Amino acid sequence: MAIYNSYTIYKAKRDPSIVSQMWVFPFILLNSVVTVLMLVASCMVGVGFKEMCDSLTKGEHKYFPSCIEAENQKLESVATKETSSTGRFYTLINVTQNASWICTVCWLVLVIFGIVQFVLNRRQKSHTRHEVN
Repeated sequence: MAIYNSYTIYKAKRDPSIVSQMWVFPFILLNSVVTVLMLVASCMVGVGFKEMCDSLTKGEHKYFPSCIEAENQKLESVATKETSSTGRFYTLINVTQNASWICTVCWLVLVIFGIVQFVLNRRQKSHTRHEVN
């Protein structure tokens, strides 16, 4: 998208009418598909994160008072007596969730910009046709 938009800006400096001739609709469709996929992925990460935290902090087996307090805890297996760490799971999944939502918003902005460009191109084409007639 950056290459395509850079090319459009470069060409528009030489010939302003070229912008209305650039393909916009295929990119609106492509960006819309990616936006929907990102929305689904963001929802899945968010729901999975909430379910995991709820399983650690609620119900009959309440292991930790809050999900953030479960971070970097030592766990011991009852069967094997091996210890392991929970690591920084809360921080990492929280960063993943936030980044996913930020990407979803960015793709949505690309769709909105594409629609605006499409509408402006239509207006410029109709305005040009009226001038010719």
